[in-house]
Amino acid sequence: MTETFLILLAGGIMFAAAYSDPRQVTLQWLRLAGILALSMTGLGMFFLAQRTGGAGRGLWLGSVALAVLILIQLVGAQTGRLWLEQLAAGFAFLWAVVLGASLTRVPPIRQIDIGYGTAAGVSILIGTVLMDMLLGHAYLTAAKMTIAPFRRLNFVLGMMILVRAVGLAVGVPWAYHYRPVYLLWGEWGLLIITRVLVGLAVPGVFAYMAHDCIKRRATQSATGILYVAGVLVFIGELLALYLTRATGLPF
Repeated sequence: MTETFLILLAGGIMFAAAYSDPRQVTLQWLRLAGILALSMTGLGMFFLAQRTGGAGRGLWLGSVALAVLILIQLVGAQTGRLWLEQLAAGFAFLWAVVLGASLTRVPPIRQIDIGYGTAAGVSILIGTVLMDMLLGHAYLTAAKMTIAPFRRLNFVLGMMILVRAVGLAVGVPWAYHYRPVYLLWGEWGLLIITRVLVGLAVPGVFAYMAHDCIKRRATQSATGILYVAGVLVFIGELLALYLTRATGLPF
């Protein structure tokens, strides 16, 4: 599960880079996004390299392809080719979702592959909350940067928390109807409650608090709030991956 989380985190970081207008953020932030994503991919490749068999090698080569896309994003940012930076970041995100779904290995339900939806949701949420917090840090040295990119990225964070919550509330009962899990609440109840409260409810409140701070241009306060929200989101999405793999339900 470690390699899955790392690769999805790399993809989420690339999503944040692709979604943000490269003309409104700093070069340092775009470069940091590429460096972090490349580091996460490298760590994921390390864990994948410990696997044996053809399937493990195939996924490792897929991670190499992801690293190449991230390197192209870095080159595009560094050379000022912003169209290349956004394009490579977008493709890197999509490829990371494909890899993450393959690593999650969730059986389809009524011919619907829930692995891709789970992988995309986890990737966008963890990558956005991390890069949203780091964008807040950028305002300490980039006084001329407008508040617009911070507001946009925080909006995506809030919307993704809402989407993940609605998806859990609707998707889990639907999937449970077709794939009942023996003693779901008896065995997994505590983790489910923790996933909902720690990973979604409290970060949702923090995202709204950060939104209010951003409106007032209190970027340092928003950054501190997002730091705590990021830790909680990471815990929640790690639990979501674990529960999804263990139960086959879209947490």
